[in-house]
Amino acid sequence: MFSSLCPCSHTINEEKETGRYSIDNTNLEFTVHYSQKDLPSDIYKPGSLFMDNVYQSLLEEHPSRGMEFIYIPIYENGMCLGVLTAQSVLIKGNEAFRLDPKTSGMKNQGQKWLLNQLKIRGFVVGNLLLTGNYGIRFNGKSARESFVIVDIVTRFALPIIEKEKGYKFTLQFYKDFNEEDSAQSSALIQSGFHCFKGEPSMVMEILPHWNTFEDYLGAMSSKYRVRAKRAFKKGKALERVELNHEQIHFYRKRIHELYKKVSDAADFNMVALGEDYFPELKKRLGDPFKLVAYFLEGEMVAYFTTIKDRGETHAHFLGMDNAYNNKYQLYLNILYDIIKVGIDEGSHAVDFARTATEIKSSVGAEPHEYYVFVKHRNAVLNRLAVEKVFKYLEPQRDVVYRNPFKTKGQSTPKKDVDAKAIKAATEAPRQNAG
Repeated sequence: MFSSLCPCSHTINEEKETGRYSIDNTNLEFTVHYSQKDLPSDIYKPGSLFMDNVYQSLLEEHPSRGMEFIYIPIYENGMCLGVLTAQSVLIKGNEAFRLDPKTSGMKNQGQKWLLNQLKIRGFVVGNLLLTGNYGIRFNGKSARESFVIVDIVTRFALPIIEKEKGYKFTLQFYKDFNEEDSAQSSALIQSGFHCFKGEPSMVMEILPHWNTFEDYLGAMSSKYRVRAKRAFKKGKALERVELNHEQIHFYRKRIHELYKKVSDAADFNMVALGEDYFPELKKRLGDPFKLVAYFLEGEMVAYFTTIKDRGETHAHFLGMDNAYNNKYQLYLNILYDIIKVGIDEGSHAVDFARTATEIKSSVGAEPHEYYVFVKHRNAVLNRLAVEKVFKYLEPQRDVVYRNPFKTKGQSTPKKDVDAKAIKAATEAPRQNAG
């Protein structure tokens, strides 16, 4: 299919009539767009809600701070193969990273200095607001073939984008590929990308016979069922309300304030949503999107959001005032309520996304590993610095995975340890997305 991965073996030519760039020595062509409205009308195939034009138009019109959008339709032998969906984001180290407060001494000072110097423009293949591969969708191609195509096309697309946008990309990110994909990624490794294991997404299977939330509780061992009922008792004073579009719009400032309380405490966060994001999400997605708020004496103290996509309930962003967490076991109640939403929706699984892995495993979620590929545009820095910098900034965590179920094979985590369960239940959450 391709003569070589070496960039010197290829050149591109722009076809004036079609606007496509053809790559010599291949049968590939591509175009570059900055809005989904400019894409061919038939380019969207039935599939994930997160990759259709309704959701993409929402992101474009209500973007995260410093985020721009790039779409690269790719053609093979004149036929549309698929579209590469990417985000351009300005990363400032002291805004994106939060240092571990337990780290002290020279390492802490070194990390602070490094973060203050870090200001880069990243080209992200995927979606920073979501966990999972939402950047590459090619018809009838294996992971390895897709990686080869993306690597060749982006080599020539990036200089075009840089010229049109007036800035330079420092890093390339290919975001959230599973273990099978990473095993087929030799094309990217050969091309100079570094592979890092990201924080796992926590996913809980909903078994077919769990028709109600009580069925889920019945599958638990007595210890975890007692723990759940204790959380329900502590959270009895919480008034739960699923908000409609008008209510979300009315409470949008409080919703955004609670979102900030969680996102500002995250170890790493390249996403900064505006207060119109959630009202617009409900307006455009309708029933698949839910926002459930928690009130105490008329004051909203927390909320969670979910999106149902292809038979799976995805936990999206949440917000909460951590001052209420211990007394009402607020976060643990949120996790149980998300499971209830998934069961009531008839989903086959609940994807809790990243962060708070230990407490999520205690309600039945299992870790699903994802991998990220990173490359610096400067060949020398890419070879000498990228891996060291990312390993240096990477937070070190000893995670204990739990199994709350009495029967093995029911969403069984890798390891079950019976300690610190109550402490885990009162941990402050970090933001789910990305």
